[in-house]
Amino acid sequence: MLHQSWYADCRGGQRMIPLRFILKNFRAIEYADIDLSAVTLAAIAGRNGAGKSSAFTLAPRFALFGDVIKGISLDDLVRRGAQEMSVTFVFEHQGSVYRVIRTRSTKGKGKSTLELQQQVNGTWESRSAEKIGDTEAKIRILLNLDDETFTASSMILQGQANAFTGSTAGKRKEILSQILGLNVYEQLLEQARQRAGLLNIEIEKSKDKLLIIDERLAGRPAKVEELRIVKSQHDLTQTMVAEDERAVRESEAQLAVLQVKRSRILQINRDMSMIDDEITALQQERSGHLERLERAEKILANEAGILAKASEWEEVKQQIATLEARKPEKDRILREMSAAGAEQFQLDEDMINLATRIVTLKRQLADHETLQLRATEYERESARLQEYEKKADKWNLLAAEIRSLDTQRDKEESRLKLEEQRLTDKITVLEQQEAHIHDSGCLPTCKFQQAAAFAIAELPDLRKQLEELDWSSAFDLTARIAVFEADQANIGYNSSAHQDCKVKVNELREAATAFAQLLGKGELLQQLEQQYRDLKARKDNSIERVGDLLQQQAGLDVLLMPLPELTARATDLQRWAKLKDEISASREAAANAKERIAAIDREISSKQARKEELESEKNSLVIDTLEYDSLHRELDKLQTVLQDRRRQLAALAEQIGGIKAVLTELEADQQERDRLAADLEPKTVRWTRYQTLIKAFGRDGIPALIIENAVPQLERIANEILGQMSKGKHYVRFETQRELKSRDGVAETLDIMIGDWSSERPYETFSGGEQLRIDYAIRFALAELLAQRAGSKVEWLTIDEGLGSQDAEHRALVLESIKSVANRFKRVLVITHIEDAQAAFDQVIRFENADGGVEVLVA
Repeated sequence: MLHQSWYADCRGGQRMIPLRFILKNFRAIEYADIDLSAVTLAAIAGRNGAGKSSAFTLAPRFALFGDVIKGISLDDLVRRGAQEMSVTFVFEHQGSVYRVIRTRSTKGKGKSTLELQQQVNGTWESRSAEKIGDTEAKIRILLNLDDETFTASSMILQGQANAFTGSTAGKRKEILSQILGLNVYEQLLEQARQRAGLLNIEIEKSKDKLLIIDERLAGRPAKVEELRIVKSQHDLTQTMVAEDERAVRESEAQLAVLQVKRSRILQINRDMSMIDDEITALQQERSGHLERLERAEKILANEAGILAKASEWEEVKQQIATLEARKPEKDRILREMSAAGAEQFQLDEDMINLATRIVTLKRQLADHETLQLRATEYERESARLQEYEKKADKWNLLAAEIRSLDTQRDKEESRLKLEEQRLTDKITVLEQQEAHIHDSGCLPTCKFQQAAAFAIAELPDLRKQLEELDWSSAFDLTARIAVFEADQANIGYNSSAHQDCKVKVNELREAATAFAQLLGKGELLQQLEQQYRDLKARKDNSIERVGDLLQQQAGLDVLLMPLPELTARATDLQRWAKLKDEISASREAAANAKERIAAIDREISSKQARKEELESEKNSLVIDTLEYDSLHRELDKLQTVLQDRRRQLAALAEQIGGIKAVLTELEADQQERDRLAADLEPKTVRWTRYQTLIKAFGRDGIPALIIENAVPQLERIANEILGQMSKGKHYVRFETQRELKSRDGVAETLDIMIGDWSSERPYETFSGGEQLRIDYAIRFALAELLAQRAGSKVEWLTIDEGLGSQDAEHRALVLESIKSVANRFKRVLVITHIEDAQAAFDQVIRFENADGGVEVLVA
């Protein structure tokens, strides 16, 4: 059931119907929006090069499959002069509407984009992958077609009507298989092979596991016997460990008693050490009290001298305070002297500056007449310079106009020369075509004959355009330039005289400025001389003030001269003043020191007696613990033996656990072996069934039967259409098997044999027109066959310029054949430049030139 539903989806459900193309800068098309929603059977008409084939054959292939068009690179698809190109292809598939948008940019190194979208509830949702290649793969999976099969089943391209019939026999069979939906059997075959392979791997793995498990189970009896022996050794060792533990406990009890006594010895040592430390501390304290007692007794012995020195210190301190009070006055005098010196320095600088300015003013006033003459000359030359500047402005404006007109004239002459050359070249080419037509003898229906006829009709118009080429605009510009040049000459401007005048004005400007500054400088000179006299008077007063301050400073220096000696004497007497404060404290300290020294002597005697008692107790304990070391060594030996026995016991227990673990694993192996043996038989049965499916899905299985059943029906339909086209002259026969030449047997093939009233011949031996009718008959037969077998994959047929090789009679037959199969497709489009063929269709899609692109008219 799964296979049948999958096959039905692949064949009947995957119908593709084109709805719309939007092309921007694609090939010759600048912009076109083609809506096919109302089109069923239509002719595509328009001038050569308008983009008909590009729109209906190249654009869908480029949008769906990318760079697959032989001989045309991606950048060649971009319209000349543009850098950005895009194709939008909207189509219906499996009941949903999809949109593919592919773009190409030639900027820089070039860039491409691809977007696959599905319309869901009126909005477009992306179905693209991250990379373009992965998105293209999704499109191929969605359509179940690649470019080659898509083209062969939906298009009859210009010059490629034999895309199916002209392929090799093997390729024809491959295309027929894909059109019939037989590629699903390749997928089923691959799945059957994969699953059979996986089953085979599982079967082989199960067999390998059984061999390994049997090898392990062979040692199971030996492990059972080994477990019995190890358990016996474990019980014996456990008894010996119990006896050793009892001996260790007895030895540890004896050693514990001696350890208590050893601990008491250590405590006595710590107590005796503490007593020694306490006696040492008491002795140090006694020494300190002796020193304080000695110092106090010395102070009390010199009490009278200390009091006299302290009184003298008070007198000296009073004298120092009196002199220190006069020191700020000396600092004030020094500050005033420093300020007076700074003032004198500033006055000297100001006087020097004023003297310099006075001398300069006197010198300037002496040059008054010379500066006045140069200032008058400066005003005269400045007036001349202004006149020159006005003439220069007029001259430059006219020069700019002349340059602009000259540039316009050059551009106009270049344009006219290029137009003249273009018309001349085009006339030459058309004259050559005209001469070639007269000599070729081509038929009137030949497309070269028609192109030449258009060329001959265009020649008179081109010659007239060349004769009437208008040069008047260039002549007008030349005349205007001459007028401006005459105006320029009438100005009378001399650039060298202008420059000389400018230099002279710059030379005279400094003297004129100096003369302007002389006004009022006489009065300024008197003011500066008065300022100089005032500064000199201030300086004399400052010098007199400094003399007074020097006298005051000398008097203070004499008064303060004893101050250093008094300060040194006060420092020496200060320690006696401090001793005066200690006299009363020394009496009390002497009494306390004597009392504390007596108490310390008593405490030292008590501690020495306690130390002698502890020494006696320690000697007794040392005798009692003489056997401690021998008992400790004996205990170490007993513990070593006990540890060895325990390790031996642990090793035996671990060995027992290991053997039990191995036996547990062997039990699990036995269960696994039983399970593997039970699973192996159904897997073998399933593998045999998959081998049957592989044979059924293979080339000689179901696909071969379907082709064998489809080929007779294909022959019948093709012969009906071919008979209609050739008036019963030809019939077609397909050979699906061919006898091998090298050995016995047959080979799978799909040869096309064409018969007439005389004999059968291979398809390749017929003429071009006959082959085209055969191509159409087989292609239309494939379409009808697919319709009878639940519909084709691509509900769309495009025929590009496929009628030119047929005469009028056979062309009418081919057109009738196209119409007869049109109801099998949702869209049938025929690209043709033949007017009577266009008239045979009710719907015509015309490509017309329009500003900014191609206008598509659907009628």
